This record gives sequence, C-alpha cells and structure tokens, in this order.
Amino acid sequence: MENTSREPKAISRRDRAYYRRRYQNRLHAEIAAFFAEEAAAGRITKKQLANLIEKNPAQITRWLTEPSNYEADTISDILLAMGAEMDHRVVRFSERGKQNYVHPVADVIIGLPTKQRPANAPSWANTKIVATTSQTAKLEYLIAAE
Repeated sequence: MENTSREPKAISRRDRAYYRRRYQNRLHAEIAAFFAEEAAAGRITKKQLANLIEKNPAQITRWLTEPSNYEADTISDILLAMGAEMDHRVVRFSERGKQNYVHPVADVIIGLPTKQRPANAPSWANTKIVATTSQTAKLEYLIAAE
C-alpha cells in the first residue's frame, strides 16, 4: 500500500539554527537601537537600567553589545525599564519581498565566459555565489573584460 499521508518534512537543523540566530540578531538590533536613542536623549544609562531591573551593569553591557538568546521575560524587563514595549507581527515568507542573496557584481563577473574574465579576477569569481560590496570592482572588471 502506498503512503498517501501529507506529513510535512521536519525542518532541518541548519534552517532552525539560521532562523534562531536571525531572530536573535533582529531582537538585539531593535533593543540596542532603542537603548542608544534613549541614552543619547539622556533618558537612561546602563547603570540606571541595571538598577531598575536589578541586574549587574556588566550584564546590561553584554546584552547591549552582542546578540544573545534573550528570554521573553528579559526583553519585557528591559523595555519596561525604558518605558516601552515591542510590537510584533507575524509575516508569511510568501508575503515578504524576495531577498537579494547575490550582489549584481557577481552576475557581471560570473556571466563572463572564463576566457573573458580579467586575469586578476579573484578565485571567488569562478564560484556560483559571490558577494562583494565594491562598486569600483564592478567597473574595474567591466573595463578589464573589454
């Protein structure tokens, strides 16, 4: 008998780790940015925040310096101490815009036949996925390719 169940496949460990870290990074960025705004306006300091939530100031510095796996209670405490709260909205992947994983420069370099690539093209130019942030690199490779 054929298996006709439509059980979804388990999410890979890699994908789970990626999305966990991405969410941690987003939470950290929002909280750190809000704290920076409040501190710049003179409304709060790290020491005041630490006293308000009864934590060591060093812990506050660690939380605001790099992403960590915040507990929901911790996020709530930090924001409450700053007189704020976070709004959340769930969005389906299908409703989000398509992300740009490959920089346009990569298409220019990779799109060239190997013989036409500049001699000084880096080794990564022979790979399928390339990312670079230099717009001048695009011009240099276009000029060298002619």
